[in-house]
Amino acid sequence: MNIEITEVKEGSHAAIPAFTIDAGLTGIYTDIKRTQMMMDQLKHMGYLHGNHEGLATRLTVEETFKYHKELSGDSASVEEMLSLFGLQHVKKTKVKNLSESHRNCLSFLRPYLYAKDFLLIEEPFDRLDEEGRQVMAHLISKMRDEKKTILLLGHNLEELLLMTEDIYRIDQTGFHKMDLNEEPALSTEEEQPVIRIERIQTKHEGKTILFNPPEIDYVESVDGSAQVNVAGKGYNCTLTLQELEKQLRPYGFYRCHRSYIVNLQKVREIITWTKNSYSLKLNDRESSVIPLSRAKLAELKELLGVS
Repeated sequence: MNIEITEVKEGSHAAIPAFTIDAGLTGIYTDIKRTQMMMDQLKHMGYLHGNHEGLATRLTVEETFKYHKELSGDSASVEEMLSLFGLQHVKKTKVKNLSESHRNCLSFLRPYLYAKDFLLIEEPFDRLDEEGRQVMAHLISKMRDEKKTILLLGHNLEELLLMTEDIYRIDQTGFHKMDLNEEPALSTEEEQPVIRIERIQTKHEGKTILFNPPEIDYVESVDGSAQVNVAGKGYNCTLTLQELEKQLRPYGFYRCHRSYIVNLQKVREIITWTKNSYSLKLNDRESSVIPLSRAKLAELKELLGVS
């Protein structure tokens, strides 16, 4: 099922250009204003998911599953569904007494059971803890495998990358597929840097700031430019990700994703979301979670010495 987005104008320019979303799982990386415009336009074409939607707070979690199972005619048992949603340990708890993360997972029951061909989700991992994010990632992947068309709207690129690499950004000229292609691998000769750079130069508020490599938590690509992240702040860098990869490699940095280079000394945990989706949790000020490419998993584990 393809989704047609019609143009929305603001004055003389297009706030939302016309575009066709192909069937499958697609992410739109955009701001809150454009997100609301698209939701208003597309909500009549399929199922629009919102947290806490349709929850009867006086029912227990188990009663909620029983009610919707009977209403939808789904063949899975209540116990199977509770396990799928990661809520079996709170099945006797009333909805009103659930944690916010558990409540948000439970609210996805309705779209999971009732969304037919098209599902629209705003900020799929909003206010979910780590366990809840894993549950949501698995549920969305399962619906994708059932050939449903799913559109994710969000302003957190890392979270969209957990689910798909078919991600578009919007400006007044159109929808633009984000370039997440791997840069060419460095040759063996290039892997031996001639000079070890002792400082990484960045710009912030008109100032030039130099960082020692060990200070850096990770580097990411933001709108085509490299951003160096240190102690919870992002600093623009004029070097490309490939150049930074070459310079930082001798200091224990690793290209864990097309758009990310991580300081291996900062890696605390490897998170498995689905069989094809992984992230790294860092031991930094923000406990940052960044994507890990499936193709990089085995090599990273070898570098870290973990099984």
